[in-house]
Amino acid sequence: MKNYLKCIPFSLLLLFASCGGSEDEVEYNEQQDDAIVELDYDEFSKEVNALETKILKETVPSDSLLRSAVTKFQDFASEWPDDPKSPDYLFKASDYALTLNQPAKSVKILDKILNLYPDYDKREDVLYIKADHLDWELRDTTRAKAAYQEYIDNYPETQRAEDARLRIQFIHLSFEEYAKKIISEYEAQAN
Repeated sequence: MKNYLKCIPFSLLLLFASCGGSEDEVEYNEQQDDAIVELDYDEFSKEVNALETKILKETVPSDSLLRSAVTKFQDFASEWPDDPKSPDYLFKASDYALTLNQPAKSVKILDKILNLYPDYDKREDVLYIKADHLDWELRDTTRAKAAYQEYIDNYPETQRAEDARLRIQFIHLSFEEYAKKIISEYEAQAN
């Protein structure tokens, strides 16, 4: 009797499986050609501006607000890449991503700026900040050295170029060790 009871669930499963199909089934295979949602520039700009204003008004913006800004700013730049505000929005998105403790995302956004906007007026800052994030936040010393060197190659006469040269030389040091090294060298030069 116990063996027959064990077979009942299996038999019911087979019965339901065999009754599953019928000739009256409806097949849905239509495709909606107009599924792409088009964003209205003016409406989206107002939304992005309102979000940015809200962030600036808050002393410490919430993580959800910053995440929303990172997404919206990137969406704006993707939808309107030729708009003069797009690289600025990406730069802000990178900063907010870092604030959210997402340095890899921040670097990825900075790379996007460097690749898409070669004439961006803040390119020098973008390049140095990328090297800095790779170095200090991600500790990817190989990529950080390359980014610092790219900065030096493009902006050799700046104070940051000198900082980049020093950082390449002492990239193996932690922040604390590096700070001590720089302070001791500064004191040695002052005497």
